[in-house]
Amino acid sequence: MIQAQEFDFPILLPKWINDFSLRTGAGYRDNVGLSARSPQDSAFVASGLEVILLRLPENGTQFNFFASAEDLHFLSSSVVDREQTAFAQALMKTDCGSGWQVSLAAEYVYQHQVVDVSITEPGLTTVLVEGHGSVVREGLRRDFANHYWASLELPAKRQFFREPLDDYWEYGPRLTLGKSYGHKSELSVSYEISERDYDHEGLRTAVGDPLPDTRRKSIQQEARLAWKHHWDANDRWRTTTRLSARQSEDNGSGYFDYTRLQAGEQLLFHTKNWDLSAEARIARYDYPVQTVSATDLAKRWSTELAFNFRCERRVARFLKIFAEYERERVFSNLGFEQYVVATVKGGLNWMF
Repeated sequence: MIQAQEFDFPILLPKWINDFSLRTGAGYRDNVGLSARSPQDSAFVASGLEVILLRLPENGTQFNFFASAEDLHFLSSSVVDREQTAFAQALMKTDCGSGWQVSLAAEYVYQHQVVDVSITEPGLTTVLVEGHGSVVREGLRRDFANHYWASLELPAKRQFFREPLDDYWEYGPRLTLGKSYGHKSELSVSYEISERDYDHEGLRTAVGDPLPDTRRKSIQQEARLAWKHHWDANDRWRTTTRLSARQSEDNGSGYFDYTRLQAGEQLLFHTKNWDLSAEARIARYDYPVQTVSATDLAKRWSTELAFNFRCERRVARFLKIFAEYERERVFSNLGFEQYVVATVKGGLNWMF
């Protein structure tokens, strides 16, 4: 008689999970140069890619990699013929036991696009910015009872720009306290203080005159509140609320000083075949030293309003179609800083 035997075969799961997608599309922007006067519009052709690579936890260690890039080629613009952006992040986390976790992240950012730099660079408004940036983040996290947690990050950033912007170093700690609750929901508050050291740019007097043989530095303090809430167990509805307050002070007359109050709200809707998102943001900047002009001594201020809506529909296992609308407006008591820009685009997202 042959008896049945039980065999213990290991469950073979892939150690790596990857996701790769390509985007193609077209769109229209009504103010390519972010101009306050005589805005120039143009249609564009868009392309992009996204890569996600995950290493399942092994011996308490997990590795994640994310990269994305986008290219916009304008068809009828004399301001700039194309804009390009890229971002990459590698993150490794290790569970040390007893609620402790350490992490190390490296990030890279590239941009070649028209940007409003007047916030931190008085005398400049919207310029074509080309630059590379890298950040290394060391992190330590401790989970406590009742789903409370605390984390400490020590980021160090190096930024390179083409003229007229100056390169700089930025570094400083960030402390975050959080509470997880319900279904993947979370509330957190954080405080960060950082120093930005410019390579060559000098200081200015209170009226904006350059000071020779000086080098600009700034101390930035920022407090943030973030509330992420999942409204149902199926992860269909999610909102994220962000509030922040920043103060930046230079090491001289205070000409570069500013404060910023910012609020943002994001709404996400997700099903098997649909992804919808809507986001609104408002930011108010006040400058305690800068004035409108030498004759108008009113203090400088500006307000930014931004809105984004995106809709994505799966039409096949490997294919999605998307449409997106984005609008930004800047109000200021300096007329040349005010502008309005709207962008609409749509296309295909191929997944492999």
